[in-house]
Parts: sequence; structure tokens; C-alpha cells
Amino acid sequence: MSTDNQVKTREDLLYLLSQAAELEHSLACQYLFTAFSLKESTNEGVSPAQLTKINRWRRTINKISVQEMLHLAIASNLLTAIGGAPYFRRANFPQAKTYSSLKLKFILAPFNETTLNRYICFELPNNFDNDEQRGTWTQFCQSIRDQEFARLMALAEPLLPRKLEYNTIGELYGLIRQGFETLGQKLFIGSPAAQATGLFREMIQVTDLASAVQAIDLIIVQGEGSPAQRVDSHFANFTKIREEYLAELQSDPSFQPTRPVIENPLLSLQQDNITPGANIITDTLSRDVVEIFVALYEVMLQILLRFFAHTEENEEQMYVLKSAFINLMPFAVSPLAKAITLLPAGEGFPGMNAGPSFEVYADVQLLPQMSSAWIFFQERIQEIAQACDALINDARTASHSQLRPALAEVSATLKNIAHTISLAPNGETWANGISQLFSPMDVDHMKAIPTFRVNLGDYDDVKSNAEAILDVVASQSMPLLPEGAWTATRINLFKQWKDRNFPL
Repeated sequence: MSTDNQVKTREDLLYLLSQAAELEHSLACQYLFTAFSLKESTNEGVSPAQLTKINRWRRTINKISVQEMLHLAIASNLLTAIGGAPYFRRANFPQAKTYSSLKLKFILAPFNETTLNRYICFELPNNFDNDEQRGTWTQFCQSIRDQEFARLMALAEPLLPRKLEYNTIGELYGLIRQGFETLGQKLFIGSPAAQATGLFREMIQVTDLASAVQAIDLIIVQGEGSPAQRVDSHFANFTKIREEYLAELQSDPSFQPTRPVIENPLLSLQQDNITPGANIITDTLSRDVVEIFVALYEVMLQILLRFFAHTEENEEQMYVLKSAFINLMPFAVSPLAKAITLLPAGEGFPGMNAGPSFEVYADVQLLPQMSSAWIFFQERIQEIAQACDALINDARTASHSQLRPALAEVSATLKNIAHTISLAPNGETWANGISQLFSPMDVDHMKAIPTFRVNLGDYDDVKSNAEAILDVVASQSMPLLPEGAWTATRINLFKQWKDRNFPL
């Protein structure tokens, strides 16, 4: 590595980690959009065997998306550890930024060969098992970059010079790793108490050089599979999906696994988005649903930022923030995004559908005052739930069979979460406090466990199995709930409810 292309100061490292955070955030949105674009039923013109493949591809891409969110979380902990702040900013799609010399488009695009090629090149390893593999894939990705960079070069010059160069995500994290190793223990001026944990099972608290290197290596291994090729890396998974997709096309040239979703859907062009390729959704119903999605996505990011940059929050309040984020993705963002991909894009896009835009109307900022932040979260979530209810009762939704159930699921999830966003535990009855202790994810997860099979959303079921539930929620060694063992505060609240003979 050239000495001119090395991390030499804390400022260099903060700069690169902020780029890494923005990169991981942007990758997660792109991968999710592609997963949402895939068909979900044989009624959409695919055979049962083809649908099985599509479902497997969706699960794999969703898993990769979750790992990119983990990488964003780790980047936030790395930033916090060396005196920086969590960084959730990013440009709207299509993005003009190229993240130094990656030279690849950052766009929201449906599943197809071109999209998979770009994702493979995002995750290209630095190390291969043999020279033949290295030569083949390096040449392949160079051709992809050459094609895309021609378009990028036509854009406006960046406002700031590129300080350090990298050609792959692995090289970026290699620079970051070098910076930590060069600058050493003096970097760690952040309080260990500020480190976030519990959001993902593999999340690492960064408090010293050893934990920083461990965190960076986890990102590299999950992405490109280095130092040894791994079958579960992002690169390996995308190459396998591409191989299966091309084989299916060879067998059935009419195979189309994707809904006809437009690229880079937006509600409006903002002043900072001058990149060609944006598509403005014009259908009025679709715009109303996407507006709900954008508001939901924004408040989810604000809650996540509060989780990473918490101040006076206690253990129970941190659990509430974590639970809100964990449940918003599968029970609000995901069903709404899938429903959007079945709605018309509008005039100017004949036969094409809309898509979730992931747009932000202002940089996601930390709400620094704890009490006002929590009031804002609750207020905003309730407003979005009300918007869902209004659309459920809107006559325009009648002709879209998938939309009303999706809106109802989102509304119910938001109302549950809004009830929990309280600085003090809610009341001591089932309706006002106890039922909200069980998140949508808890309810869904525990229904599927054969040895338990308790409906945590049902009063009578919870009352009849209160002792068994207490054993589950208090288990520290083998927590059965996906969000982990309960805090002492909520365990005591449930015990008090039980001791008072389960008031409704």
C-alpha cells in the first residue's frame, strides 16, 4: 500500500468510517429494494419450482441486507469508540457519489442480471483461492466498472477531493484496519458506556484495538469471504444466485422472477439530487402509500440514531428503542414495501409498478433532548398509523387486494410500538401496559415453537401460561425471545400483573 494512501490521523479514520457507514446504509437499501421486487406467488406467472428458487433468493438477499445493517451498526460503534458520532446520512437514489474509486452506480433497481453483476462487484474479494479465479472476477468487474464509470464521469465534479482511494469494499475496510493498527490505543477516547449492543446477535462493542480489529474483520469476512473463500459470504451468495438465475433463463427464456418495478422511484426531486435516472411516481394512490413508507423509514432511522447516541436512557428504555427498530423492519417496512411493488407507477410508466423510494427529505439528525425525542417518536408513529387507517378506509384501495391487509398490519404494529415509547412503563392492566410488553416479533416467534405454542397476543393464553412465560422472558442463558431476555423492570411489571390476578 502506498504511504500516500494510508490512514495517518484520527480525522482520516473518522472520514473513512463515515464513508463506510454511508456505504453500508446505501447497500442495505439497494439490496432490500431488489428483494422487495421479487414475485411472491405462482399467480404472477412463475411455476411452483421457479417460485421456490425465487423465495430462496429473497431470503438470501434479505439476510445479506440484515448483515449490511449489522455492518452499519458496527461502523457506528467504531465511530463512537474514537470520539466520533453515529453517521446515518446518505444521498437519495440515484446517487451521484461513487465512494472514491468504486466506480459503480448506486441505484434502486429490481432483480436482474445487471443488478446482480453490480452487487457481485460491490462485494469482490481482495483474496481468491487461486490466480484463475482472481483474474476472471477482476476482469469481469473491471468491465462492469468501465461501463458504469462512463456515465459517472458525465456528472458534476465532487465538491471535496477524494482523500484516499479504494477499489472494493474490502479495500476500504483494509484502510480502516490499517488506521486502527497504526494509530493504536490512543484512538479510544469514547466512553465504553456509549457503545450500543443487543441490536444484532453478532454486534461487537468496540472499546480497544483488539475489539476494533475483530469488528472490522467480521465485516470483511461476511462481505467478501476473506481471508479464505467462504460459501456464506455476500460475494459467494450473489454469485450463486446469478448462476442459478442464468441457468433458469437458459431452461426457460421467458422466466421473469421480478415484478415490473421502476428503477429509482421518488416522490419528488430534491435540489441535491441532479443525477439522471430518477423516476417520479405519479399515481395518486401509490404516492400516498409511498409517502407513508418514507415517513416510516425516516422515523425508524431516527429511533436507530437515538439508540446509538443515547444519553440518559436506562436499560429498560434502551430495550424499548431496540425493540421498536427490530419490529419496524419486518412488520411495517417490509409488508408496505412489498405492497408498493404491486401498485402502478402512474402516467408515463405504462405497465410499470412503483417501488419503495427510501428517500430522505433532510439529513437524519439526532434529537438530542431525551424527553422531547421520545415524545416526538410517539407522536410521529401515531401520525403514521392514522395515515394507514385513513387509506384503509379510502375507496381507492378497494381494487388492490394486497394493500389493505398490508396497511392493517403496519397500523397494528405502529400502535403497539407507540404505546411502548414512554419514558415510564405504562399501566398495570393487560390493555394498558402488559400486552405491549410482547412485541409483534415475540408473538410471531413464540407461536412457532412446538414446545411452547403460547399466543402472546391473547389475554387468556398469557394468563393460563404466566409461569412458563416468566421462565422464558427471564432466561439469561438461553433466551427464547428473538429480542433477548427481558429487563428487570418489565419482568417485575409482569409479576405484579400476575400477583394482582391479571387485571384486564
